[in-house]
Amino acid sequence: MAEKGGGAECVKVAIRCRPPSQKEKNNNEECIVEMREAFGDDGDSGQVVLSDPDGKEEPATFAFDIVFGLSIQQYQIFESVGNPALMKTFEGFNGTIFAYGQTGSGKSWSMSGGPGELQGIIPRVNAKLFEEIAEKQSNSTRRFLVMCSFFEIYNEIIFDLLNPVADRSKIGGGLQIKEHPVMGIYVKDLTEIMAEDASKMETLLENGNKARAVSSTMMNSTSSRSHSIFTIKIHQKDDDDPSRNVFAKLNLVDLAGSERQKGTGASGQTLKEGANINKSLSALGNVINALVESANGKKVFIPYRNSKLTRVLQESLGGNSLCTMLATLSPAACNYEETMSTLRYANRAKAIKVSATKNEEASQISRLKEEVEQLKQRLAAGNVGGGCLTEEDRQAEKAKFERQLKDMERMMSNNWEEKAKLSQEHERQMLKLREERQRAAQALEEERSKRLRMLQEQGDLELSLRGLLDLVTSLAKISNPPAVLTGDLPRQWLKTYRVFRQNLDALTQQTTLVMVFKHAFDEAVQLWGEGAEAQDVMLMLTGLKRCLPKLDKLRKGGEKLLQLEGESFSDALEVDESVQKSMVELDAFRQARAAEEGSEPGQGEEPSEEASPSEAGKANDAALEQVSKMLSLIKKQVEAKIDELGQLASVEIGQTCAVVLQNSEGCLAGAAEETRQHCQTLRALIADPGLAAMPAGMPAKPLYEYEPHEVQDTPVTTDALLRQLIRWEGVVGKTKKSASDLLARPPPKFIHDVAVAVKKVTGFPPGLEENWPENRDDRLVRFEQMRDAVCNAFGIHVDFDGVDVLKGKEVSKTLRLMQLLAVAADRSRSPDARSAQRAEGVAKASELPAMLDAMDKCIQAARSCVEIQHSEAAAAKGDEERSLDEKISALETQLSEESRKRLAQEQALAKAERALQEAKAAVRTVSNECERTRADSLSGQDAEQVELERQLEQMRQRAEAPADASDQGVIQMLEEQLEGLRKEIEQGAEDVSKLEERRAELQTTLADVQAQTRRIEAEVQRERAKRETDQELIGQSPEEQKVILQAHESKLRLRTETLEGQIKQMQTETEEHRAVNKALQSEKEELTTKTEETSLEIQIVQEERDGLREAMENLWNEKAIVDDELETQMAGYVNLSERLSNQQDESLELQLLIERKKDEIESLQRNGFHNEA
Repeated sequence: MAEKGGGAECVKVAIRCRPPSQKEKNNNEECIVEMREAFGDDGDSGQVVLSDPDGKEEPATFAFDIVFGLSIQQYQIFESVGNPALMKTFEGFNGTIFAYGQTGSGKSWSMSGGPGELQGIIPRVNAKLFEEIAEKQSNSTRRFLVMCSFFEIYNEIIFDLLNPVADRSKIGGGLQIKEHPVMGIYVKDLTEIMAEDASKMETLLENGNKARAVSSTMMNSTSSRSHSIFTIKIHQKDDDDPSRNVFAKLNLVDLAGSERQKGTGASGQTLKEGANINKSLSALGNVINALVESANGKKVFIPYRNSKLTRVLQESLGGNSLCTMLATLSPAACNYEETMSTLRYANRAKAIKVSATKNEEASQISRLKEEVEQLKQRLAAGNVGGGCLTEEDRQAEKAKFERQLKDMERMMSNNWEEKAKLSQEHERQMLKLREERQRAAQALEEERSKRLRMLQEQGDLELSLRGLLDLVTSLAKISNPPAVLTGDLPRQWLKTYRVFRQNLDALTQQTTLVMVFKHAFDEAVQLWGEGAEAQDVMLMLTGLKRCLPKLDKLRKGGEKLLQLEGESFSDALEVDESVQKSMVELDAFRQARAAEEGSEPGQGEEPSEEASPSEAGKANDAALEQVSKMLSLIKKQVEAKIDELGQLASVEIGQTCAVVLQNSEGCLAGAAEETRQHCQTLRALIADPGLAAMPAGMPAKPLYEYEPHEVQDTPVTTDALLRQLIRWEGVVGKTKKSASDLLARPPPKFIHDVAVAVKKVTGFPPGLEENWPENRDDRLVRFEQMRDAVCNAFGIHVDFDGVDVLKGKEVSKTLRLMQLLAVAADRSRSPDARSAQRAEGVAKASELPAMLDAMDKCIQAARSCVEIQHSEAAAAKGDEERSLDEKISALETQLSEESRKRLAQEQALAKAERALQEAKAAVRTVSNECERTRADSLSGQDAEQVELERQLEQMRQRAEAPADASDQGVIQMLEEQLEGLRKEIEQGAEDVSKLEERRAELQTTLADVQAQTRRIEAEVQRERAKRETDQELIGQSPEEQKVILQAHESKLRLRTETLEGQIKQMQTETEEHRAVNKALQSEKEELTTKTEETSLEIQIVQEERDGLREAMENLWNEKAIVDDELETQMAGYVNLSERLSNQQDESLELQLLIERKKDEIESLQRNGFHNEA
């Protein structure tokens, strides 16, 4: 028979209050809990007094059997709570210890504890368990089997912690709770593992705690987000004394803490977890209230099934189990409401009565046998399900009872060896599964590393962004992830990059167009220079006139280039800034995870249930490291794109400016100083194109040469100085305001962003942090750092106060500080760094307009001077007209002779072309005949068939009259016809081949004639140049002739080099055009695809339109019907109106008639009255 545990017993309640935390000490929180300790050994009860910090209520006093003070040690808690429950378990009574309290009050610390002397109840129970087993086995014949299970209730779902899943969101409903008439409440398919010693049990506990759900809140950095239950089952067997064969289980429960949202600051998933925790704890409170009323003699319903937690603890609270509740408190005044709720909770719980029964093996086996016999009798009687069920339902119920019977027989025959064997097999499977997971994780890590190396080698930004998106979407679920891990940012970066790539293609085409304009301008400048070398005023004037319109085209192309550059830089810098921000957020997120995983709480604080990351956590950590590497790679690739963009938007115009300057100085040698000032401006821009950004009134010298007294305090000058170091697109971002608008009254954060941008380029000011603080004092510290750095760089005092910036005052002082910051930053760089920033002779798109304006002014001034020289030369050459006329007539004679020769050559060429055209016409004729022949052969099959049928009929007639013709004659006749056709075909083929040969000969002749023409033209040009040279040499001395010949030789060499350069440029342009054509072809294919899709959409729209038209027609038909009905009704209304008007007329006539009658009556009355009188 089962032995009772001393009758009905009440739930034992112990109270523990933790010491104040460091946070509570820093906030000067008042201690509102007073305690009188009692450990339950001497029978004296303890006392807890809770004071209201606001003084609105009287202090509340509570009495409990066990009360632990603030300085209690962990071993004392075990001796008072853990050890008695363990001893009762050895006697065969089920036991339960559960910790209850608000989050951060020390529940997990009390149950799990820390290392060494700080161990909590659970590790001390494990150690004491195996010490007691060793002692009992040494002096008796008893044997012990210890089985362990560990599970948690997370969001009302049960998860096995000894066999955890990688992702809780994919498990569905988790494990199920079942109830057995003999075994009681149990969790189906829960893993049970045999523990041979305390170390094995500690390993199981550690692995289970790794898989527990924890999160960080404002009250606790490692808050438990689930209820955990660690169950120890102890089986005892004594072969000498079977009556001592008992079994029992001890449940060690760590409840998640009750919490309020305003105290924890929870949101999102953490808020949902807190709601489920409070819901289950509320259900537990309802069960405790019902059990208290039941203990007082009332018949009430106990709602165990309202929560998974109360269902699992059903036997512990009101069944076959001894129960101990450890309530943990917080002493701080800010937690008064939660502390009061916990004390009331515990005060009600101590009134619950439980009735524990000793679990004897013989009793359980006998009960199982009775249940088996009852099932066998019901199956044998055949009355399963009663007589109201159909045969099919009866068979289903019979199969169900048969399964239950097999389960019970398996339970009865399941001995120790089989349990141990099953446990070992399960451990082997878990080890194998863990190894497979490790191999899969290692393979995944290798694949990710390989992919990262491939992306590094390819250097394709779009592929890297797609790789990052694939990586973050493959991550396991992470609570409160940064934006980059959700995949939203990589998708946005991809969209921005597509726009950037389109702008980059447009920028490339515009740069090519600008180079074409520059080449045309160079040719005009060269013509001007040739005229200057030859002292030919007319040639110089012609070159100058050509320069101006081509320079105007070059200016417009540069303006478009600057616009495209700004758009491209804006997109690239937006991605760069977003990637940098994501890297910072990811690093902070990883550090927070590492801090949570590696934190070790001190005494009196709730410990970290997750001392080291789980397998899923390790996999996520490796994946996060890969994400960090991918972001670093993307950052480098974006910076490379920015550098490429800067190089692409630059124009090599230094040599052109130098030639214009040289020609201008030659033309303006005797001009006024004001006119020559344009040449000095152009010379300064050639030396330093960065001076193009300087407004009028500022010194035209490099930024690092500026002195503090030379800077100004206007937005324009501030913009000009800072633009030489940074790009405003990266600072302004996507705001609608421009840099000039922001500089008119600089916002505090804008000033800080400018300083950070300058630091990224130059490293100055040192020590300036990039993040913008929220605190006002920290912002003032940042401004002081900027001011101090500038003061130290120049050795002067700068009148600047950060308070004025925050108030929006003293804008001029702020602008002066920003300019001094730019000068000091440029000075801090080495000369190599400054020179490496720009290639020689290359101007940025932003500098190009100023350089073109300077060249325009020089050209305009030179043109004016040359026009004056031309007028003077025209007047001076009046006396030389006769000699010039003679020379002109000689040249005209020579040119007429050359024209005659050229005419003869052109006639010969025209004759050859006519011959070629005639040959082509002949070839086309033959080709057309061939085509017609082929067409006739195809289309004339019917005619040939008719002819053959006619011949066949003739042959039949001849066959009927054999005297007329023989078979041999017919065959001979057909062979002759075939031979004739064959000859005609061969002749036609020969004619075609001859025509083709003639065509090839004519093409060769034409090519020779064209080549000969080009040679003749070249000879004419050379002869003309020779004659011009001879003409120049006439009347000159040998030395002068030598100089002239050398000049002509240099000119020819320069011309040759120019032509070679043009050829290379044309080849380059040809390649670029091919690339553009290829891109256009790709766009054409995309447009074709889009056109097809659009056509499909148009078809759908047309179908919808047809449907709408049909619906409209139906509506019109219905409208016509309604209109007809309305017309009918209107006609009826008209009839009614006419009848009404008729009736009204009749009524009016009747009224008139009545009036007349009345008048008559009155007249009669009057007449009668007079008569009587």
